[in-house]
Amino acid sequence: MRHVSRRLAVALLVVASLAVSSSAQTSAIDKSYFGVWKLNVAKSKYMPGPGPKESTRTHQDRGNGFVLVATDATNAQGVKSHSEYVYKPDGKDYPIAAKGQGAFLTIDLRTVDAYTVEFAQKADGTAFGTGKRTVSKDGKTMTIETKGTSQQGQPTSSMAVWEKQ
Repeated sequence: MRHVSRRLAVALLVVASLAVSSSAQTSAIDKSYFGVWKLNVAKSKYMPGPGPKESTRTHQDRGNGFVLVATDATNAQGVKSHSEYVYKPDGKDYPIAAKGQGAFLTIDLRTVDAYTVEFAQKADGTAFGTGKRTVSKDGKTMTIETKGTSQQGQPTSSMAVWEKQ
């Protein structure tokens, strides 16, 4: 009985320390992302272009390590779009909801360090883009770099520079 109690105590200690470590890592990265971000179009690059005329992202804490990202944009032709997803940076696929989307879109995100998250985007289960999102150490600028393939099979890349509002 004493042997079982000892194993149970060790198991609970390991689970508790993992939970604290995971929570600390998530909260360290999420704090720098929370708030409203506006795209600096002049500093951003899109291949092929053109990029959006304007865009705003909002990152909100949803508790238990989850974050909501909502993006509003206006493309070069003046068409407005909105998308949202709730994620945890744990490498699992999370659905993206966007007006007029024709495919089932998902994103998975993984914490690299306190300022960086890597991600992969998928449409109907097939990867079409990868990238990383990095917040500057002063928390004022966020850069999102992506590489992928368009629906027509052409290579795409972007470097979007966002400023904290």
